[in-house]
Amino acid sequence: MPLGVIAVAGAGATGPALPAPLPPNTAQQVANAIGQVNAGNMFGAPGPIIPNVFNWRVDRQNAPGGQVNVSVQRNGVGAPSTIASVFVPTALNLAPGPNAAVNLARTRELERTVRRGLELSLASHAAGAAPGAFVITRFIVNGAYSA
Repeated sequence: MPLGVIAVAGAGATGPALPAPLPPNTAQQVANAIGQVNAGNMFGAPGPIIPNVFNWRVDRQNAPGGQVNVSVQRNGVGAPSTIASVFVPTALNLAPGPNAAVNLARTRELERTVRRGLELSLASHAAGAAPGAFVITRFIVNGAYSA
């Protein structure tokens, strides 16, 4: 099965999100930040990987063991500032290999999949159970590389 994304199930399936009203052009601005996520910057220690795109940043956050939480957050606001989140298994981290074409294909597949998960998470932004609270659905990358 090629790489894909599914909604996280059980504990941690949703997370607190930036409250509405969202800034004008949020979807377009966040899409620009998501477009800069690549296989080279999504793995590593927690912290910002893309510090500022239209006042949005992409961070590596704490995640369940064996995963990286790639999150898009609003700069300059207090918590909650997250607008999208996807968990990426660290086993998908690509090490340089002998076959550059396969490595490139896998890199592109991973990037497309993570970006899609972030887009779906952004689209899930909705009012939560508590008054004034908003949540997003978290997604996780699953499957295996096609090549």
